[in-house]
Amino acid sequence: MRVVFGSGKVGIQLDRVDTRVVPREVCDVTDIDGVAKIIRDFKPTTVINCAAKTNLEYCEDRRGAAYAVNTLGAANILRACADELVKFVHISSGCLFDGNDRVFDEESEPDPKVWYTWTKKWADEFIIEFGYENYLILRPRQLISAVANPSNVITKFLGKDYIPAIDEDNSITCVEDFSHMIDHLVSNDHVGIFNTCNSGVVSPYDIAVKIKEVLKSSLKVEKVDYEHLLSILPNRRVNTLLSIDKLIKTGYIPRTGVDALDWCVRNYEG
Repeated sequence: MRVVFGSGKVGIQLDRVDTRVVPREVCDVTDIDGVAKIIRDFKPTTVINCAAKTNLEYCEDRRGAAYAVNTLGAANILRACADELVKFVHISSGCLFDGNDRVFDEESEPDPKVWYTWTKKWADEFIIEFGYENYLILRPRQLISAVANPSNVITKFLGKDYIPAIDEDNSITCVEDFSHMIDHLVSNDHVGIFNTCNSGVVSPYDIAVKIKEVLKSSLKVEKVDYEHLLSILPNRRVNTLLSIDKLIKTGYIPRTGVDALDWCVRNYEG
């Protein structure tokens, strides 16, 4: 039995017979008593924290709310898991790292650029330093899925008529594949930090072009340089390349990001 806090794009992919997905309306992760009660009542062997504020503009404008969910919420769930000796799985972010001039591994030092990534960094640090060792911190990057969701990159791009996109190498994570990575790591009792991406690289430009090709022929896609993109956005977006060598060494071989993107777009349910 497992409990999943959060019913967003990752949480819904984890909803199975042996899983209880807990949406915010049922339990707000900022309420430590409510979190503890859920875990005591359902007696799970694993708890997965998918609850998060991920919109960069929201996080900048409502810093207290973002901190409460992304940092304190994660700490609340960890404390409750430690009290009940339950495995804790926390969904962090590959956006902790900035720059595609190098590949970041699990030992790399995070380099937050916006309030959202600071809140995720602080959550990771709390989990690592708390003293409870039965945890997983998972870092996906540039999440795509065949299921529509406001924070799914494909859904975001489909909502636009014009996309200025950079053709810069980035790591990418298919949510459907991510759920399999979680299953693999939990079932094999792994602990610690893992980058959780598909193999290879996919640029935002690649995503936009694939959407135009398959889903929205009217979409105007313009290739722009990174500095121009930053100049027209209210908050900085990062380029990030994550090493998945540690994940592969566990025996999990992910499909390529190019294949995952093609599959998501061709099976997209809007």
